[in-house]
Amino acid sequence: MKKFLKYSVLFVLPLIVAAIPLEYLIRQVPNPYKYKYEWMQKNADDVEILVFGSSHTFYGIRPEFFEGKAFSLANVSQGLRQDLFLLEYWADRYKNLKTVIYPISFFSWFGRGLEYGSESYRCRYYKIYMDCDLYPDFSLYNLELSDFRTAKGKIAKLFSSNEDPGYDKYGWGNTYKLSKKKMDKWNDGTEAEAAVKRHTAKSWDYIDMKYAQMKELANFCKSRNIQLILITTPCWYSYYDNLNKEQLDIMYELTNRFKTEYDVPYFDYLKDTRFEANDFFDSNHLSEIGAEKFTKILDNDIKSLKQ
Repeated sequence: MKKFLKYSVLFVLPLIVAAIPLEYLIRQVPNPYKYKYEWMQKNADDVEILVFGSSHTFYGIRPEFFEGKAFSLANVSQGLRQDLFLLEYWADRYKNLKTVIYPISFFSWFGRGLEYGSESYRCRYYKIYMDCDLYPDFSLYNLELSDFRTAKGKIAKLFSSNEDPGYDKYGWGNTYKLSKKKMDKWNDGTEAEAAVKRHTAKSWDYIDMKYAQMKELANFCKSRNIQLILITTPCWYSYYDNLNKEQLDIMYELTNRFKTEYDVPYFDYLKDTRFEANDFFDSNHLSEIGAEKFTKILDNDIKSLKQ
């Protein structure tokens, strides 16, 4: 037994010694979580407009086209729990924050949360780079190497000549460019079919939990005289024509109930005919062209609330 323990230690120790510098190197790779945290640490006192939500806003809203100092705290697959944490983290420093923009997507009211889906590995980014206390300090949530698949990709970036980090200085995700659009999957509808399937709820058991979280979001904004604005981002007909009607009806029922209960504006652009094929990267995400166009439209609609 002693020999086994001895050889086990001798085997594991070199791995630990090698892992420490590797973990450090991976954490030096630019990523939106680290950048957004550092930006807010410097600018939370002055920011006027904050954008939250998932990939629909991360790729779909370009804060540089808002009037006023705007920034995006949205991220891919980000859930309400993470949004609430980020909104509340700088609560004592919001001296000029006037507007919070929050997306309501087809799936928004239904999922259990980021921690329980196929992209749960993203939770550790909030712990490591955003000082998030939702997850334990001594856990895999605090280790990049806990997910070798994504860690491997970041190691590759260390040796890559591509210096584009995947976001701009306003926090907008800039990788969904029209030039990279997969036209074969766009034309045959397979991408839209996969997206609809991915976004169709497997359970409706978490609606009350999500509604309670949205109430917390609204109450935070109301108590600080911040205008909460709900939006549904534009999608292409190959996506919205195939959405489950019952789920879509419930999405609108809940959104309109919440809108009335908290007296918040809601702008629905889901089927907005002003958007053309080139405005989309895929069936439910805008391209860089569409994101600029959409942000300018949204900015005008927000201004109209003050008239």
